[in-house]
Amino acid sequence: MKRNTDFMLRDIAGEVILVPTGAATQQFNGMITLNEVAAFIWKNLDESESSEILVDKIMNEFEVDRETATRDVIGFVSALYERGLVLDE
Repeated sequence: MKRNTDFMLRDIAGEVILVPTGAATQQFNGMITLNEVAAFIWKNLDESESSEILVDKIMNEFEVDRETATRDVIGFVSALYERGLVLDE
């Protein structure tokens, strides 16, 4: 999995936001506000070869159990795929 480079992560007024650029502006109208865990997942997508690696990284960064980390990764990454923000390599 790899981030769609037509979306940029920005910190605007203390909010972490994904903003469409380029061709994505024609298909995606708006911005996505991310919480701390979602921003962490986004930042680590490209160098994580699998969802399990992301889960391990979340568990190392945040004080959560494997079940919670897995639920967060699956839920958020699935939503990203549905909206075209994550692509298969």
